[in-house]
Amino acid sequence: IAAGGPQIVPGLEAWSQPGIFAWDRIDPGSALLAEHLPAMKGEGVDLGCGYGALSIVVLRSPAVTKLKMVDLDRRAIQAARRNIEDDRAKVWWSDARTLEAKGDKDFVVSNPPFHDGGAEDRRLGQVFIRKAAELLKKGGVAWVVANRHLPYEAALSTQFAKVTEIGGDARFKIIEATGARRAAGAGGKRGK
Repeated sequence: IAAGGPQIVPGLEAWSQPGIFAWDRIDPGSALLAEHLPAMKGEGVDLGCGYGALSIVVLRSPAVTKLKMVDLDRRAIQAARRNIEDDRAKVWWSDARTLEAKGDKDFVVSNPPFHDGGAEDRRLGQVFIRKAAELLKKGGVAWVVANRHLPYEAALSTQFAKVTEIGGDARFKIIEATGARRAAGAGGKRGK
């Protein structure tokens, strides 16, 4: 029973537990995104934060004023609360699909899931992309990592004015998206 519960993972030096995405390692996609992230500033969201691997990197920047960490997995949220001891960070147990978005954030970082109930569901990542656009204010930026085979470019181009692949490798792509195009009612007027 103890082996399946919350624990400090040796080598990771973070709280996690079996069942959380990449529970006993830093996911290679998240690690690649962390390598490419510039120093963030202002108020942002880690959408699908897991146990907090990307949030730890984001919070290294003293220019970050607030970070909302969001995940649907209650175990991940509990681990993230234990891993992030920074007053700028607040952890929210919420489904990204129904998360309220005011269009007031400076940045979003995300390694969107593409499995739901064990089956591949590419629509889930597309929902995360739409939510990132809704969360951002004019001039905000989304940093997203995705498996190379996932066709997110159309969703990104629909939601953002400028989409740039910043880096990646044979397995993953790192995307910077700016110029969020939000629907009326989701953070204000439609942007360009």
